[in-house]
Amino acid sequence: MPLERLHLNNFRLFKDNLFEFGDGANLILGKNGTGKTSILEAINVLFSGNSFRTKETKTCINSDSSFFLVSGMGTVSGKNLTLSVENKFDQRIKSQRKLEGRVVRKEELSYMQVILAKHLRMIEGEPEIRRDHFNELMFHVKPSSKALHSKYSKALKQRNKALKRGLSQKEISLWSSELSSIGLDLSMEQYSFFKEYKEEVKNYLEEVTSRGSFKFLEDTSISFTKGWERSLKLSDSLKSSLDKDRALGYTSKGPHRMDFTFSIKKKKAAAQLSRGQLKILILLTFLSNLNLLDGPNSRESILLIDDLGSELDITNLTEILKEILRLKNQIILTGIEGEEMHASIKKLVNFTQINL
Repeated sequence: MPLERLHLNNFRLFKDNLFEFGDGANLILGKNGTGKTSILEAINVLFSGNSFRTKETKTCINSDSSFFLVSGMGTVSGKNLTLSVENKFDQRIKSQRKLEGRVVRKEELSYMQVILAKHLRMIEGEPEIRRDHFNELMFHVKPSSKALHSKYSKALKQRNKALKRGLSQKEISLWSSELSSIGLDLSMEQYSFFKEYKEEVKNYLEEVTSRGSFKFLEDTSISFTKGWERSLKLSDSLKSSLDKDRALGYTSKGPHRMDFTFSIKKKKAAAQLSRGQLKILILLTFLSNLNLLDGPNSRESILLIDDLGSELDITNLTEILKEILRLKNQIILTGIEGEEMHASIKKLVNFTQINL
């Protein structure tokens, strides 16, 4: 399994703690303030070098120390994996990752898919939440798309600068032309991946609902909007929106405005599902993503889910735990101790429980 042991030294509130994980589902239980989310954060730092809470990992150092050290052991494709990451106040973060003693890049390791509170607003929240989720998946499954997206972002930044500085139409049109050319390629890449994404979500939801679970998600569909008028070429859309863009100081049309919408029986899911039902749809969507992430060109992925039980009643919590336990991936969940959680896990087997 990707992660078998995790050792935390001076990471957040953990001074010197060792955690052991099982293959499959792992449930970390504890009261508020016991460090459940910090364990997920440490795992993410260990594998990626980044925190999902802060841009500055030095803030993860325990208040009584001048450094943190996170280390771990596991296996990847049957090979022994050792990892460590250290951060001191006066130094940059240092990472070491070895597979059978050979130093490897983080790109060669298991992919981390993290579900946090912000992701639970993915369906009814700002488009940026959906785009970030979509792009992260696309960059992993189709690595070439990341370079294309970066190239587009640079051209977009230059056009936005030209708009803010009030440059002439001729000068802006130079960047519009480049943006249009790159943007068309990016949009085609986005739509190509969206079709795969949509198919995986659709198939997985049909499989789940066919077992009698979450019947309220029957006939779920996802629609794609490319970020500019369907009837116009991107170059024409940029021209027609120039006056508006000048007033705004940024580019309002293009694949950077791509979005997608979840519907059930042709009505927007956000308008008809409860908070708990929306959470179930989002969780199942992320679970379906594992089929994309673990495809022939991808590495085995780890799924981290924070505060699983929030907004779920006993029935839905039990059913979503059953779906999680069906998966072959290593999954690490956190939950708050309570009657609903204990009632749900009593009905389940084959998972590792860690109590804080």
